[in-house]
Amino acid sequence: MATFAQSRSDPHFTVDGTRIFQHVDTAEGARALRNAPGGVQTNRDSAVQIELVGFAHLPKSRESITLLARLCRWIESTHGVPPTWPAGLPRPARNGKDPGGHNRPAAVWDSQSGHYGHCHVPENTHWDPGYSADEVAFIMAATFDAQGRLVAPLPAVAAAVAVAGAALRAKAPRAAAPMRLAVSTMPDHGVVPVGMTAYVRELALAHAPAGHDPGHDHGHAHAPDPARKACRAAKAAAPAWQRAGAALAAAPGQAVVNVGSLLSFVEGVGEQEKNDVLYSVQLAQRGASGSFDRFTQTPAWYGKYVEILQNLGWNADQWAFGHFDQVEGEFRMDQAALAIVTAIATQNQLAVLQQSVAALSKLAEGDAALRLFDFHSSMQGNGNFQLGAVQRCANGALSMALGAFYFRGVDERQRFLFFKWGSRQVNFWTSAQRLTLNSDFYARRRDDVLARLEADAPTFIADLRLGAR
Repeated sequence: MATFAQSRSDPHFTVDGTRIFQHVDTAEGARALRNAPGGVQTNRDSAVQIELVGFAHLPKSRESITLLARLCRWIESTHGVPPTWPAGLPRPARNGKDPGGHNRPAAVWDSQSGHYGHCHVPENTHWDPGYSADEVAFIMAATFDAQGRLVAPLPAVAAAVAVAGAALRAKAPRAAAPMRLAVSTMPDHGVVPVGMTAYVRELALAHAPAGHDPGHDHGHAHAPDPARKACRAAKAAAPAWQRAGAALAAAPGQAVVNVGSLLSFVEGVGEQEKNDVLYSVQLAQRGASGSFDRFTQTPAWYGKYVEILQNLGWNADQWAFGHFDQVEGEFRMDQAALAIVTAIATQNQLAVLQQSVAALSKLAEGDAALRLFDFHSSMQGNGNFQLGAVQRCANGALSMALGAFYFRGVDERQRFLFFKWGSRQVNFWTSAQRLTLNSDFYARRRDDVLARLEADAPTFIADLRLGAR
């Protein structure tokens, strides 16, 4: 972005693994191509220009080329661009370097609409994008539904989930695929992991500052930028969650505060399964907070949250939030949130979740679980939290009824979940869905998740004791 601003070389769009940025209206010429005096026009010859974040000589992330394909479908339909490559397909790297032999005919550029790489543009010398045959085939074949979700072909992760699910149903053993490695020829790059191992390893996480007490954080000013927000996580006393190597020395209970989520477990969920749920949900929350501010960029935060859950094996959809309307009188968020979850929870899930919320409401002000939940779920009158209950289904799968909520209040309140808010004191948005974890698929990711969270995962978790039924 700094280079674009300094050299005035903006394309129409920049695409990375999570976002599409638009710099210039597509009715106007952009400035990312070299245009020599005389000869053909490049920037002003009706060329819609896209920069993809990555390296021409390395594999492209499936997330980024999925977004790129979605953008291409929009450009094709909006501007009548045919799905063809008039100058031929881009040439992939040869031994990590420029393969040469690029086709840059000025007559084709001037007369034929379609897709071109930088490697095809007259008067230019760059050889990007360096797509492989598989990458260009995916970009051109990808189709999306009305909500922008990929319909076909499945991304690599979704395909792996589908295959793993079929293998599980057939009771067929499935060996973990070896990690693929791409060797970079850049002097400052070594062996570059790709696939899910790279995805988990490269997630930016919100970390816990050493010695910071969440119980005394409220009422202080916080810098609003995401980098500062990524450091807002805090340590809390959680004696039931001490580490022993990569395993937990003590098992979680039936109800657990996990970052900004309150999660409950119906009897019958195994200890390893509880750990899998808690660690995958923690990674999703902290990974989302590493990319977006939990409180000021909440829709984008939830988009990243769902992306991470999906990549770990949860069949999660993007949240469809609705505004909770209460015209008059007072309401408590715990009651409103439980009413939303009721629509998608089983009787057992709802019962244990109700117990968990009731137990949280009875905690003393200084209790570690309550401090942890308040600290990670609210800041300066804004909030973002989740309530969920997990049970084992008859077929052995783990099902979670999860409600997602965020709010904007007129002032900051401790114990916000149980405060009696007036109808004009707060805006409250709600959503809920049922999620299922493909345990076989997640088991192949477990070590990667543990390695990513190992340093401080227990500091984000606190057990909550439930009363007798």
